[in-house]
Amino acid sequence: MADTGLLISHAFDEKMEDYNKLYVKLLLDKLEINQGMLMENIVAQMLRANNHPLYFFSQYSKSVAEDRLEIDFLIQKTELTNRHNICPVEVKSTSRYTLNSLQKFRAKFAEYLSLPYIIHTGDYKLTEDICYLSVYMTPLL
Repeated sequence: MADTGLLISHAFDEKMEDYNKLYVKLLLDKLEINQGMLMENIVAQMLRANNHPLYFFSQYSKSVAEDRLEIDFLIQKTELTNRHNICPVEVKSTSRYTLNSLQKFRAKFAEYLSLPYIIHTGDYKLTEDICYLSVYMTPLL
């Protein structure tokens, strides 16, 4: 769904018949909703608004858990370097998260990748191999 507001309305419309209960849960911070889905949708909207095509990567294995991975978005750097210009982007909706998929993806495709980004609710941070951006900084990609 391209409109995050419409997505939220639709998600609540099917679960909540009494909107008073919805508002009480919202005020008490007890809303049962997949925040990751909403955060990814918001980031997708910001990426599309900045003319990024939306690509993702998913690899599934029924038998081997180590082979399962998912990257939320793949974007292309505008400048070419001696490496390929594909940047993996992971979206994290909470302050506690792991980077397992990103680490597996980078190990598998290192020669094709540029700097990976983590879009999260925390502050900006640049390490030698990952750039962490606050959600509001997504349009700067």
